Amino acid sequence: MTQDPASTGDPPTFPHKPLDLQKYIPSPIQPSSKASERLHQQCLDLLAEVDELQSLLKSSLRNPQLVEVRQFRSNVTSELKMLQKLEQRFQSAASTSESQTKVQRESQSQDQDQDHDSDGDGEAGEDDDSVDMRLMHALRSSNLPFYQAVWDIARGSCYGLLALGKRFYWDGQVKDSSEKEKSASKTTSKKGGGKQPNKDKRKSVFVDIVADDGEEWVKVSTMSESRLLFEMAKKGWERDSEDECMSDEGSDGPRRRTVLRNFDGSDYEEDDDEDELELIKLARDLRKAADATRLRYRHPRLRVVLPKIGEGNVPEIDDILHEMRSYGVKVECQETLSIAAGAKKPELTCLLPRPFKRFTATLNVDCTLLLALVSDLSHAKEIVTLPSFHRAILRQIEVEKQQPLLQTELWPAMGEHELLCTNEAAIRMREIVELIGTDTEKERTKIMMGDPPYARLDRQIAVQKFQELSDWQVPTHWQLPIKAIDPQPAITAAKTEGKIPPVADRVAEGLSDINHSVFMYGWVTGMTTISSNRTIDKQIETTIETNRGTDEDLEGPMVWICDTARSLAGKEKDRKA
Repeated sequence: MTQDPASTGDPPTFPHKPLDLQKYIPSPIQPSSKASERLHQQCLDLLAEVDELQSLLKSSLRNPQLVEVRQFRSNVTSELKMLQKLEQRFQSAASTSESQTKVQRESQSQDQDQDHDSDGDGEAGEDDDSVDMRLMHALRSSNLPFYQAVWDIARGSCYGLLALGKRFYWDGQVKDSSEKEKSASKTTSKKGGGKQPNKDKRKSVFVDIVADDGEEWVKVSTMSESRLLFEMAKKGWERDSEDECMSDEGSDGPRRRTVLRNFDGSDYEEDDDEDELELIKLARDLRKAADATRLRYRHPRLRVVLPKIGEGNVPEIDDILHEMRSYGVKVECQETLSIAAGAKKPELTCLLPRPFKRFTATLNVDCTLLLALVSDLSHAKEIVTLPSFHRAILRQIEVEKQQPLLQTELWPAMGEHELLCTNEAAIRMREIVELIGTDTEKERTKIMMGDPPYARLDRQIAVQKFQELSDWQVPTHWQLPIKAIDPQPAITAAKTEGKIPPVADRVAEGLSDINHSVFMYGWVTGMTTISSNRTIDKQIETTIETNRGTDEDLEGPMVWICDTARSLAGKEKDRKA
């Protein structure tokens, strides 16, 4: 981040009221190699914490790359190299100065009558001061304080981290952020956001922290009060009052609005950013990008953190903060952060993604996962490959060796939730197992679905029976059997009573009978559907977004998509069942 410009000349004043800007100008840092050493150590400490997070991600997630931290770490590493060079230059300058002083003293002792020796001392001193000033300027220009602020805010106030640095675009077309994540992962820029193909970078905003599993964007600005006030003066901003009245959110009546402006007349264009204040432009750009992005049918929440700016001290600054909040942005200043600073930092585990946070008490299990739960590929630690195996099965075997599906994804997702499925999903699953399943896959199906001879088994006994057919430790709290229900009464009732939006008819047109039963049942009951059918999930989202119209609150079914699927081991090489 760029540093505050040095002040020159008389301090600027505002038409509304003269301001004493001197008290907002930070005291200059005295040249010292100790400052370089201190920043160097802080950078090492920050890097160690980031490495600790990356290790935690690798040990906890099937795909650690889903959390974008690598570019942030690269930026901190680059900063460390710069600080190391500065420290070496400080040490070298100090050594050179000491040598010069020794030589000059020897010269003075040999000929004290030569006045030019004294002059030489002055010139050497000026050279030393010049070197120190240049080195300290480089030191004060370090980006480390900004990176440290981003990290501290992420650790201190964020959960479910998805990225430390990511660019989001707006172009009038709403895109789901999961699609953006895939695109961004292929084209990563130096700053970690990754410019998307055919995207105008001018129509974008760089978000420092993507948290709450994508639902919150956090922007950190280390701009100081003095820099903000100088910027306002430079761009001719003034405080003015209009007769226009506005109502604050949650207030009982209207109030007079304070307007900041740097223009006269009515020819001001909304998109003209030339004279716009940096913080106002930031809030506006965040709003544009958020309005063009939806995650599971919702726009992300916006938060801007200003650790070097206080609220309630300068009216002009308070007006800027109020203007930022008018864009639906939550603004936090140093007062809020000072309170939080006294609290103990949460454990790094709080930054792990929380994909199951919105799960309902009962989960609706799709046919794709019913098959994965009984497949030999999911339960055998060592699988002998056969010539008859389809290439898709061979790929799944390799993936399973790296990250066992049940242990790392499905059983954690299911937890202690009650499990059910639609009759159509259960029937289709049994048909596939009966047609191509192995003997062990057929036996697991009977236990899991409560089919004879296991229809009346106690849950704990059913889990024990299932354990006999698995190389993995089956969770004792797994809710067996999975109950099959008829979804049609609930779907029909929702349509009759108008409890489902009209766009549901459009969604239903593109679904097969089984997918209609699974996803529509989850929608009308408000139940979370878990599936590995990413194609259908995206199809539903696209249909809803295309037909959203002016309904900003329209939402489709809650669906959680499993990262990978598992076929039955008995699947023949060329069969497409």
